[in-house]
Amino acid sequence: MTDTASPSTSSARPRLALALQGGGAHGAYGWGVIERLPEEDIDIVAVSGASAGALNGTALVAGLAVGGRDGALAGLERLWKAVSHGSPLRAFDHQWGGPLFEPWFRRSLEMSKMMSRYLAHLSPQLREMRALRQVVSSSIDLSALTRDGALPLYIAATAVSNGAARLFRNDEITVDAIMASACLPDLFAAVTIDGEDYWDGGFSANPALEPLIFDHHGATDLLIVQITPFGVDEAPTSLGGIIGRMSDIGFNACLLRDLKALTEVQAIARSAGSSDPAMQALAATNLHMMAAPTALAERGSASKLDTRWSKIQELRELGRATAAAWLDENAGQFRRSSTLTDDDLPEAVAA
Repeated sequence: MTDTASPSTSSARPRLALALQGGGAHGAYGWGVIERLPEEDIDIVAVSGASAGALNGTALVAGLAVGGRDGALAGLERLWKAVSHGSPLRAFDHQWGGPLFEPWFRRSLEMSKMMSRYLAHLSPQLREMRALRQVVSSSIDLSALTRDGALPLYIAATAVSNGAARLFRNDEITVDAIMASACLPDLFAAVTIDGEDYWDGGFSANPALEPLIFDHHGATDLLIVQITPFGVDEAPTSLGGIIGRMSDIGFNACLLRDLKALTEVQAIARSAGSSDPAMQALAATNLHMMAAPTALAERGSASKLDTRWSKIQELRELGRATAAAWLDENAGQFRRSSTLTDDDLPEAVAA
């Protein structure tokens, strides 16, 4: 990643479009992945994100615009420190309690999540997302998104009225837009923008991929940073686990749909050739996905609520380690070929 937001003029340097999935506090894993990317000889040319991915993407683009690579790294750290500082779980970030404390704490978070959907309406502060609004306002300079040379940024939200995705671009991104992208409807009240109510972008575009390919950014490669795995080893049996798995399936459905369509059409575009600019853009863009590791899935759904600094740091390190291993194996394919094909995606089970 270059030290400025301007794309490199080097024809040999991969031009990377970055797509960031959401996933609550697991967005700190995404922070670790992004933090590892500057160590590669690449240019990031556009960014898309939903929910926690929108937070990471906004911090990344604003930081690059203000201070280049160092500004981006500082901006992401500032964001997640603000998340931790504003967390109601700070008092539980300690080592006492013995080996039984963490399992008990995870079960408590699961119970809290289940109960909150019935009690959230009693807390205006929660419903209005005041804590997250303060995190964004205090840690990200949104005016930097419209500076000359700022990278194109797309954050997704879902229109409540028809389920369609709305993509907010640099000059449209406000605190309200970011709240809309992260608005879980069982906890938060819908965010109204221009007379339309919005919920979490993960329902409709988690994250949006099309603009990274078809909006003429000249990307040679598209990298999706997945936070929620497609599959699990065993079906959950607890109520909390079942609810969490239902949520994961719902939030992954649009990503799986988009990837199936893109990989299938890309194969056609590359084999048949086309004079259509959109087909040419898809054929020219190598597709990659950094799949979420098993260690992330094993943390369970309650971990997505755990904003203690110690847990954020663990997720950050997991992201860095996963990115390092993935890049060691796959970065050599940037500008050369896709590492994601239709064969890598889950198939429907035949009856």
